[in-house]
Amino acid sequence: MDSTHPLKALLNFHLASDTSTVAHLPYILEILSSEHFLPSPHLTKWTARLTSLLHSKESGARWAGLCLAHKTSVHSKSIMIECAQSWLSIAIPILYKREPFPTYTASINLCRMVFSNATDTPEFQRQVSTPNVPKFTAALIVFLEKESDLQLKQLVLKTLTRLVPLYPNIHRASHAALSSIVSRIFAQSAPNHISQQLVRPASRLYSILHYTGGKVGAANLWRKSLDESMVSAWTAFIGVRTTFPDENGRFPQVQLLHEEPTTSVTLSMERLSTSIRVICDLLQSPIQRPVQVPVGSLTNLASKMILVTVENEASPSIDPIVWAMETAVIPRIWKVACELIKCLCQCVDRRLTPFSSRLLSYIAFHLEQKLTLIQRLPLLETVHALLTHCHPPHSAILSSRLTRIALSGILVILPSQTDVQSNTAQAADGTIKNKKGKKKARTYEGDELFRTSGDVFCPTTDDANALLITCDILQLLLQSSDVSPALRSMASRVIMAVFLGLPQMMPATLSPHTQVYHTLLCKIREAAIQLGSGTTSAMSQSLNLVLSAASSTGIDQVRDSLRKVDMLVHPRLPPLLRPLPKVDSFTLFRSEESVEEAEERQRLGLGALSDSISTATQDVLMDDSSKAASFISRPLPSTEHSISLPRTSVVLTGRADTGAPPFSSSSIIPQEKLTVLNEQRIDPGIVPLSSAPSSVAAAKPTGSLAYPPQASRTTYATNTAAVDTLDVDEDMPSINLESDSDSD
Repeated sequence: MDSTHPLKALLNFHLASDTSTVAHLPYILEILSSEHFLPSPHLTKWTARLTSLLHSKESGARWAGLCLAHKTSVHSKSIMIECAQSWLSIAIPILYKREPFPTYTASINLCRMVFSNATDTPEFQRQVSTPNVPKFTAALIVFLEKESDLQLKQLVLKTLTRLVPLYPNIHRASHAALSSIVSRIFAQSAPNHISQQLVRPASRLYSILHYTGGKVGAANLWRKSLDESMVSAWTAFIGVRTTFPDENGRFPQVQLLHEEPTTSVTLSMERLSTSIRVICDLLQSPIQRPVQVPVGSLTNLASKMILVTVENEASPSIDPIVWAMETAVIPRIWKVACELIKCLCQCVDRRLTPFSSRLLSYIAFHLEQKLTLIQRLPLLETVHALLTHCHPPHSAILSSRLTRIALSGILVILPSQTDVQSNTAQAADGTIKNKKGKKKARTYEGDELFRTSGDVFCPTTDDANALLITCDILQLLLQSSDVSPALRSMASRVIMAVFLGLPQMMPATLSPHTQVYHTLLCKIREAAIQLGSGTTSAMSQSLNLVLSAASSTGIDQVRDSLRKVDMLVHPRLPPLLRPLPKVDSFTLFRSEESVEEAEERQRLGLGALSDSISTATQDVLMDDSSKAASFISRPLPSTEHSISLPRTSVVLTGRADTGAPPFSSSSIIPQEKLTVLNEQRIDPGIVPLSSAPSSVAAAKPTGSLAYPPQASRTTYATNTAAVDTLDVDEDMPSINLESDSDSD
C-alpha cells in the first residue's frame, strides 16, 4: 500500500526539488483531493516538505509552498489547525517585504482560509486567530494606501469584506482607516476609469463596516451610513440637473465638483451611480438586529430620478453645452433609478406596495414613448420586479396601460399586415389566371427557407431578454390585475395566436440562440393554459383549443400544466353544491368582436386576415366564388385525436419578410371532428366567406390576427332542416311487445 500511496509519489517525483515543485505545481494542485490527506505516515513528510518550501530563499519556491499550503487547508481542516501557527508566522511577514505580486496573492489567500475556516474552534480562535488577525489587517491596509496592482487591491477589499463580519471586535479599531480608504476610492472613481473597477468591492466593504459597532451600535452605524449615502445621492442628482428648473421654476444652486461645468456633470453622474450602488449594498447587507428602513425617502429619491424627461430645447439663459451634457446622461439616471427600485423590491418586498402604483405609472409613461432597447430593458425589468414583489395595482387604467405596453412588445412575433397581403396576393395569383394568359412566377414549397431578406426577431441577447420579460409581465397582469374585459380578450387572442404560430416558426428565425425559442414557447404555453383553464367560477372557451395545441408540442413538456388542467376537469373530490360554472369566452370570431375590442385592436396596430385578403384581391376578377371560399377557409384535416375543437379554429398567417412559411393551425392542431353547441355537424367545405372588414380608420398595422371562418345562421338552419327531413322520412322499426327477451 505504501508504494502506491499518492502522497509518496508526489514527494518522490514532483516535490523532489524546488525547481521540480515550481514546474509541476499546476499538475499537483489539480490532482490533490481529500483522499490524499487521509491518515497515513506520509502526512508528516508532506507538512515538513511544505515548511521547507515556505522557508526557501527562492521566491518561486515560497510561492509554491504558499499555494500548496492553501490547497491543503481546503481539503484537510485538521492539518490546517495543526500547522496554522507555523504557516502564519511565515505568510504574514511576507506581506511586509518586497515580493512579487503572485507571492502576495498566495499569502493573502492562505491567511484568509486559515482565519475563516476554523471559526467553530474556540481554542484555535483564542491562540491563533485573535493574535494574528490585527497584524494581517494592518498589512492589508498598507496595500490599499500605497500604489499597487489593481487586481491585488480587489483581492484585499474582498478579503476584508470576508473577515470584518467574522471578527467585528478586532476590526473596531480599524473602522476609521477603512472608512477613509473607501471614501477615497469613491472620490477617485469618477475621473479615473481604472479606479471604477474598485467601486463594487469597496461598496461591499463599506456596507459591512457597521459590524464593528457591535450588536447594539451596529444598527445606528448602518442607518448613519445609509443617510450619508442618500445625502450624497441627492447632491449628485442635483449636480446633473443644473440646467433644468425645479417645480417652482427655479434653477438649482449647487457647488460644482469641478471648475469646468462639463466635467462637473460627468463627476456628478459617477457620484450618483456610486451612491446608488452603496445604498443597494447597504439594503442587502445582513443585519444582526431589526432596523428601520426609510422606504418613503428612498422611494422619493427613485421617483425624482425616474421622472426626469428629455426636453426639446433649452432655455436661452443657460449654457447649451452643459444642457446637452445633462440631457445625454438622462438614460443613465433612469438606469440607476431602476436599480434602486429593484433593490427595494427584493429587500422590503410587500412593504413597497403603497408606492408601487405611482412608480408603475411613471415607468409606463416612459415605456409608451419611443425608446431604444437599452433604455427599455431596465424599465421592463423594474415593472416585472414591482409586479412580482408587490400587490397588483388597484387602478384598472394603469393595468390596461401596462397590458398594452406588454402586448406591443409581443406583437413583433406576429406577421405584419404587409406580409399577409403579399402572401395572399401571391397565392391568389397562383390560382387565378390572367386574362391575357401570361404565365405567373412559380413559387415552390419551402422556397422561403432560402430567402435572405428576412431578419431575425431577436438578434441580440438584450432583444431576447426584453421579449421574455414582456411575456412574464403580460402573464402577471392577466393573472392578478384588473384589466378591462376588451383588452383582456385581445391579450388572450394574441397569446393564442403566438402559441399556435410558434411551432410553425424555425428557432433560428426567432433568435440565434435556440434556447430562447424553447424558453419563449414554455412561457407562452403556460400563459395559454392558464387562460384556458379559466377561474374557479368560469371556464374559458379556448380550453379545447389550448389542450389540442399543447398536446401536439409534446406531452413531456406540458406534463405539469396538463396535470393541473386534469385536476380542474376531473377533480378527485366530490363537487361543491353550487351551479355549474359558466363559460368565460373571449372573441374567436370577427362577428363577436365588440366595439371596445375593435378599438383596442386598432390601437395596438393589429389587423384581421379578412382585411389582408380583401386588400390583396380587390383588383382581381373572381369568376368562381366557390374556389375563393375554399381558398380562404380550408377545412381542418381529421386525425386520430380524442380532443375536438369548439366549432372553429384560429388561422394565422406567416411573416414573409423573415422567410417563415404561412402559419396555419390546421397543420398543428389534431382533431377528429368539428362540433357545435347542440351537437349538430356542419360540413366545413360549405362555409361561406366571412363578413366584410370594419370601416373604422386605423393606423398602419404592425401585426395581423386572423379570424376563422364562421358558419352563418342561414347555413346552420339549412343543415338543421336537412337533418330533420332525414329523420322524418326514415321508417321506424316495429317492436314486438309480446316477445320476451328472457326466454331467449
